[in-house]
Parts: sequence; C-alpha cells; structure tokens
Amino acid sequence: MRSPLSLLGLGVLTAATLTGCAQNDAPAADGKTTITVMGMPAATKAAELKLFKDQEAAFERANPDIDVVGSDMPWDVKTFAPMLAGGSAPTVLRVPLTEPAGLIERRQVADLGKESRALPEFASLNPDIMAYLTQGDAVYGLPEKAYALGLAYNRALFAKAGLDPDKPPATWDEVRAQAKQISEKTGAVGFGEITTNNSGGWHLTAYAYSEGGSMIARGADGKWTAAFNDAATRRVLDRWRAMRWEDDSMGGNVLGKQEDLISQFAAGKVGMWVTSPSDIYATYVNNGGEPEDFGGGAMPQGGGSAALVGGTIHMVSAKATPEQRAAAVKWIHFRYLKPNSDPQTAVANAKASAADGVPVGVPVLPIFDEATAGKIAKAIAPHVNVRKEHFAPYVASLGALKFTAEPQISSQEIYAALDPVAQAVLTREDADPARLLADAETHVNAILQKQQ
Repeated sequence: MRSPLSLLGLGVLTAATLTGCAQNDAPAADGKTTITVMGMPAATKAAELKLFKDQEAAFERANPDIDVVGSDMPWDVKTFAPMLAGGSAPTVLRVPLTEPAGLIERRQVADLGKESRALPEFASLNPDIMAYLTQGDAVYGLPEKAYALGLAYNRALFAKAGLDPDKPPATWDEVRAQAKQISEKTGAVGFGEITTNNSGGWHLTAYAYSEGGSMIARGADGKWTAAFNDAATRRVLDRWRAMRWEDDSMGGNVLGKQEDLISQFAAGKVGMWVTSPSDIYATYVNNGGEPEDFGGGAMPQGGGSAALVGGTIHMVSAKATPEQRAAAVKWIHFRYLKPNSDPQTAVANAKASAADGVPVGVPVLPIFDEATAGKIAKAIAPHVNVRKEHFAPYVASLGALKFTAEPQISSQEIYAALDPVAQAVLTREDADPARLLADAETHVNAILQKQQ
C-alpha cells in the first residue's frame, strides 16, 4: 500500500485540449533548430494559452538557437499513424500512457536516453511511470502528468438532495442509491456516463478493475487474450442497466464523450461521474462551473480495491534530427519537469497562474518522488487558490487503493471494441450483456492475435 504523501502533488494546472500541426524536419533559414510541440492549449482556454505563450517566449529567450512552434492538435491513433509514417508528425508528441509500447515497438519514436539521463532530475522521476518508457539504457519519453480515476461530484446537488457533501459514496452500491436520490430530489442526472470515442470501453475497464476483474490476461504461451467476459464485468453491466432502466438516475444523454459531460457537470446538471478530478477541474471552471461546488471522491469500489491509472507522456518523433531531439528534451524539461521539481520555477509559475485565474494547488499524482513532490507543495502553498479540502476523499483514496494500469497492448482498440457494449446496455432496455460480452471477446481476441 502506498502512502498518500508518496503519491500526492499539489500542481499548477496547465492541462490542454489539443488541435493543428506542422512539418518540422527542415532546419530554419536562420540556422535555428525548429521543433513543433504538441500541448499548446486551444484558443478557447485563454488563461492556459497565455501561460503557454509566456513560457514559450521565456524558453526561446533562454535558448535563442531554438524556435518552438506550438500545436494544439489532439492525439488520435488513426490520424497520427499516417503522419508518423510519412514524417509529417510534430517533433514532440503528447500521448496518453497507453501509447508508448506500440510507438516504441513500431520504432516511431526516438531514443532520448543520452539527453534525458543528463537531466539533474531524471533519477527522481516516478519509477512506476518510467517503467513504461525505458528499455535498458534507452529512454523513449518523459512524463507530463499522471492520474488516478476517482469520482467528481457536485457538492451543491449533494446538499440539495439531503446528502453529505463531505462524504461522497465509496462503493458502487452507495453510488446507485445516492444517484437515485439526487435524481429524485433535484431533477438532475444522478450519475453521468460517457460511451463514445473509446470512453465507454475505458470506463468499463476501470469499473471492472474496481470489481476485481481485468481486461486481458497473458497465457502460458506468453500471448495476451481477452479476460473481460467474466462475473466482474457482468456486474458492471448489470448495474448500468439497473441504474438506467430501473432507477432512471442516469438520464437519456449517454452517447457523449468526456468534454460533453464536463460541460453538463459544470452547468450543475449532473450529480457525479467517474473521471480524474484533478485533470478536469480547470476545464470545469473554464466551462462556468462554480469552484465551491466541485468535489473529488474516491473511485467507487465493488470489491476490487483498485483504481485505474494513466498519464500524459511526451515523446519525440523518430524522424527528428539529433539537434531536434536535444531541443525537444530541453523544452520538455523546461515546460513540464522543472515546474514539478524546482521550487523557484514552481513558485514563479504558481504566481503567474494565480494572477491569470488558472487553478493552483489541485491535488495530483506526482511525476516525481515523495521528497520532490513535498518540496514543491510546500513552496507553492502561499499561492494555492483551490479548496483542497474538497478533494480530501479523493486524496485519502490514493493511499488506500492499488493502482492498476490500462491494458498493456492494444488498449485503444480494446476500448473501441467495448464502446458498443456500453452503448447497447445504456440505450436498449432489452440488451443482453452476456451476448454483448461474448461478441466483444471474439472481436478483441482477433485484435490481440493480430498485434502479437
């Protein structure tokens, strides 16, 4: 069991929703090394975009031989496959933690071992994250952030429904009962769900983990096969069906993605849903959500005592030149590592963020070790502008639950195959979970067989 202090960081949120890209292989005419970097916030996120631009300008002043071109293009497997093959992808790729294994295996990303190991903070990076990014002496990426799923809930709706805002549900039985109470007492959706863009499969995976299940398993021959056609996943589907069709606590808008639900949640129309509370807080506020109403709770459990973990990683295209690789690591270090490891940088960013209305002090899973995270938390404490106590149940869960990673192979393809299962159960009262799981099992095994 890990202690909360070894996992908890108090960060400045600079999360971005991404979109646009440029070819960056050709050297600049003025002799500068040009790198295109994913991770620039969209124009709709004015405060985060200003912070990015300010940091970009500061980086270029400190490194006059490097030209940074920001891209707000989102990661999408289908979009980036041809871009990586053709050499038109950005230099610095911002990808979810599910992607490194495939990118490394296909040799689409560069080994940054020489440049990364020269960084003073390298040895302090979280080994649980770096295990996905290293092979021997090779280092294929550096982390931006990590997350553990939990419960985001509306404290005002809890109070209106007669529930204690300081005690969100910790079990799925409690979730079901309280979702029904919220719907009946307030007219809001008691429990929101997402089922498109691979989010249905992602949530089905996380919920199965909380029930003690798994998505894939390795056989005696070393091959991966589907493992979700079991009692744990069926319990998830049965509960979805009961909440949707018996309790009427999930509403009828179940075919959305995370951005859609954040908007509804910020508008006070959803009582609770599963997400990373730290990751979505800034977007919630940007969408007009009332900061006082936001609550962060533990990942609800059904006996598994587990929470799905993931993260955001920065990798460099294999097409990058040696100069671009070096420049890319400098940028990643400046933009993402120093603010989480150097107190002086963290304080400067915290001051700037607080002045621009960007949340400071939202509890996050740190990308560095306990000593480093504690040092940063202490340094930025005077500039914290969020109600940390509203995240207390979530923080407490980080030391109590075991962290379970997403499927180690073909995760996004697995999620895509499971989206129709989630959608069917939530849109058709006569859907047959057993049949749906059996069909999905056949589909996923074909995907896994092709990948191995």
